[in-house]
Amino acid sequence: MHTLSQRVLSASESQTLAIAARAKQMKKSGLDVISLSTGEPDFATPECAKQAAYKAIEQNFTHYTESNGIPELRAAVAQKFIRDNNILGAYESTILISCGAKHSIMNVLNAICNPGDEVIVIAPYWVSYPAMATVAGATPVIINTTAEQSFKVTAEQLQQALSTKTKCVIFNSPSNPTGMMYTRQEFDAIANVLAPHDCYILSDEIYEKIHYGIHPHISLGSYPQLAGRVITVNGCSKAYAMTGWRIGFMNAPKEVFEQAAKIQSQDTSNPTSIAQQAALAALLHADDDVETMRMEFSRRRDLVCGLVDAIGGVRFLQPDGAFYLWVDISTILSNNSTVTTASDFCQLLLDKHYLALVPGEAFGTNGYVRFSFAANDHDITQGVQRFAQLCTDLS
Repeated sequence: MHTLSQRVLSASESQTLAIAARAKQMKKSGLDVISLSTGEPDFATPECAKQAAYKAIEQNFTHYTESNGIPELRAAVAQKFIRDNNILGAYESTILISCGAKHSIMNVLNAICNPGDEVIVIAPYWVSYPAMATVAGATPVIINTTAEQSFKVTAEQLQQALSTKTKCVIFNSPSNPTGMMYTRQEFDAIANVLAPHDCYILSDEIYEKIHYGIHPHISLGSYPQLAGRVITVNGCSKAYAMTGWRIGFMNAPKEVFEQAAKIQSQDTSNPTSIAQQAALAALLHADDDVETMRMEFSRRRDLVCGLVDAIGGVRFLQPDGAFYLWVDISTILSNNSTVTTASDFCQLLLDKHYLALVPGEAFGTNGYVRFSFAANDHDITQGVQRFAQLCTDLS
């Protein structure tokens, strides 16, 4: 029998999607399941984007576009990167529109990685980073962080991890799963460490618009000493509640852009023509919708933090951005002989109390669970009550 790809075999599946799928199946069977597991805004797509999609269909804008994305959208993204992020070297000619930010990242890693290369990933990390590096033929190198450092890599840690094999370092601010954001001072120190190293920096900024005023959002592509090596990735999914439309975008150095665009042309061709028109409308006209959603997420953050804070035996840091709460359940696990991992905890929570959360192992860190507060007040309140009940059961 022919053997399958070792790169793919050695990569893991997305636990967040697997848990969400199981929760949906249980709910479909009639069980009262609450899912606080998926990273998906529960708001409707802004009306301007929907109207642009209707118009695109009516005008028969339903055929192939340029594989890199329509020029109008690429120009709007370039202007967004310049205006909002002070990205140095953002031009229509270096913007690639893809089928979601995940697709953008996969394009980048496939464009830059060779066997023997290393990709530095900071834990807790978004579930897909290590698997994507593996599929691209590189070796993920994990830097572990702690609550004491707010789950952010220090300049000293980064310096120790960098080597001649380092092809890329991935940053995510605001972070999934922790909600932490890097400060200007922290990025200044990191930029000084990265400046003399000949590696790319991939800045995943998909949660940029969802922040709570604690720290301003900083883009690593705004640092002159790094600008020629930074790939900035963003998209419409989180800020504009457009997860299903699958539009992501990136700005990259010319040599990376050209190879990533080549991959996309052979892989998927263009993103959906209709979705591109919807994304263009969102970028140009949906600022008020974004602010409305951000304020509601802020209110929900206060709600979930207050509810979880009242539970004994768990700890968390208030998130700076995104819509996740990263909760430390290590004390509860250490006092139990049968439920000893976050995966065990989440399995029991779903089976017994019908609540879906994501275990910390999915993000490279045991002893934690991730709540998504991209949900209504009823689900958040009931979900925390079910979580608290299991915590009591195991205490």
